[in-house]
Amino acid sequence: FGEVWMGTWNGNTKVAIKTLKPGTMSPESFLEEAQIMKKLKHDKLVQLYAVVSEEPIYIVTEYMGKGSLLDFLKDGEGRALKLPNLVDMAAQVAAGMAYIERMNYIHRDLRSANILVGNGLICKIADFGLARLIEDNEYTARQGRMRG
Repeated sequence: FGEVWMGTWNGNTKVAIKTLKPGTMSPESFLEEAQIMKKLKHDKLVQLYAVVSEEPIYIVTEYMGKGSLLDFLKDGEGRALKLPNLVDMAAQVAAGMAYIERMNYIHRDLRSANILVGNGLICKIADFGLARLIEDNEYTARQGRMRG
């Protein structure tokens, strides 16, 4: 996409402002992520505040001050967390994913870089760029074979 900036919403709420870098993806695809975020509302999903749908295109979302779970666990204070905290964080992500499933969506890109961490070790799922609505019987389980 483009860059992510920190800003202030209504004078007192910190927000993340996601921009679309020209030529990286179609504006339609970028705005499709905003449409999905608009439909999915849960306390374990990053909240959408606003969308600017004309060039330059922006998505304004809730700001999560500790960044991605990937960076938090690798380089940040997360390196010192004990097992009960880590289990709680995993449970928060699972609660968000269960909600997404109940709403008949699949995220398709769940990874630590797409989980954001806030104060109090609050974890929220972000980056719905690959999410899709599941129609009944559209996806079926397949048996595979692992090679090793």
